[in-house]
Amino acid sequence: MKYNKEYFDHYTERRGTRSIKWDGCNKKFGVDPDVEMIPMWIADMDFKCPEEVIEAVTEKAREGIYGYSTREDSFFEAIAKWVEKRYLWKVEKDWIIFTPGVIPGFTVAIQTFTQPGDGIIVQTPVYYPFMDGVKNNGRTLVENVLIEKDGVYTMDFQDLEEKAKNPFNKLLILSNPHNPVGRCWTKEELERLGNICADNGVLVVSDEIHGDLIMEGYSHCAMSGISEKIKNNTITNYAPSKTFNLAGLQTAYTIIPNDSIREKFQKGLNANRVFNMNWFGPVALETAYEKCQGYVEALCEYLKENLDYMEAYIKEYIPQIKMIRPEGTYLVWLDFRKTGMTAEEIEDFVVNKAYIGADLGSWFGKPGEGFIRLNIACPRCILEKAMERLKNSFCEN
Repeated sequence: MKYNKEYFDHYTERRGTRSIKWDGCNKKFGVDPDVEMIPMWIADMDFKCPEEVIEAVTEKAREGIYGYSTREDSFFEAIAKWVEKRYLWKVEKDWIIFTPGVIPGFTVAIQTFTQPGDGIIVQTPVYYPFMDGVKNNGRTLVENVLIEKDGVYTMDFQDLEEKAKNPFNKLLILSNPHNPVGRCWTKEELERLGNICADNGVLVVSDEIHGDLIMEGYSHCAMSGISEKIKNNTITNYAPSKTFNLAGLQTAYTIIPNDSIREKFQKGLNANRVFNMNWFGPVALETAYEKCQGYVEALCEYLKENLDYMEAYIKEYIPQIKMIRPEGTYLVWLDFRKTGMTAEEIEDFVVNKAYIGADLGSWFGKPGEGFIRLNIACPRCILEKAMERLKNSFCEN
């Protein structure tokens, strides 16, 4: 099927469908259930999956028995071809391990390769489950805070090297592309980080789930594709869930080239009895990777147009907000610090005055305070409504 703007412009009513994003929004933010909020928080698109995937999953459902499923060669072959074509990294099928999601993937890595109390490095502001995974497993959170200057984020390599040299710190969780600041890290940046970690015995777990959602003029660099040295010290987590809106099918995968690390990781999965695949996941993944390249290209073009619209609207009507335009992901990091409000007031304003369900900056660590993350993977009509609410709320404030 050929995908176009009209496909992504189509509004699908998600209220009443057991959607966490929509049906769980008011409860999440403590807002009266009678208030109509605009959910722009969790990384879940409001676009239909590719038609080819819908048809494949529907056909699978017609079988009528939803038991345990196997890992066929076609599953691993589809992944290997996709990774090589999209990320220019040639992987072996034996390196690929099924996981139900990237969060279980890095959680198992934390449990397997570190001990309670060990330090785990994250680059804040960052996807908050990273920090939850560290704390919930009794490890010590070590922050390598990103440097922000005029809305541009870079890595603090001097600080990273100091922390990597500390034998107390055993692992680093990387967000690549970075969520929420939207950076597509360059090969040079990743190579420097990877060498620092490898030279100091710090294992890298790279979350590359947004690697397909890259804006024009940028590219995604696979951490493990840089060099043999870095490849042998890296665990990479991928999933088709963000790219094709398949999160509910809980089908992801981890790629580990190093035999010893892969064997230990597999034992960690087995210790948690993580082995069953969602009945519909494999057919959805294989169909998406084999038949839906055009969907991804059209999606990225639509996201670009949403970004163009949002950027122009904010510049004209809400100039007190600074939009940090993402190089990758469909998540936009908005800087509210010049509004004159405190971090707490900003979050209250967005949720309880504009009635927008947004990921609050404080969730991403202290460096996120004063910011809001919005998910713009939605039909234009939803984005327009959200922007209008923001503007009108400022006028009334």
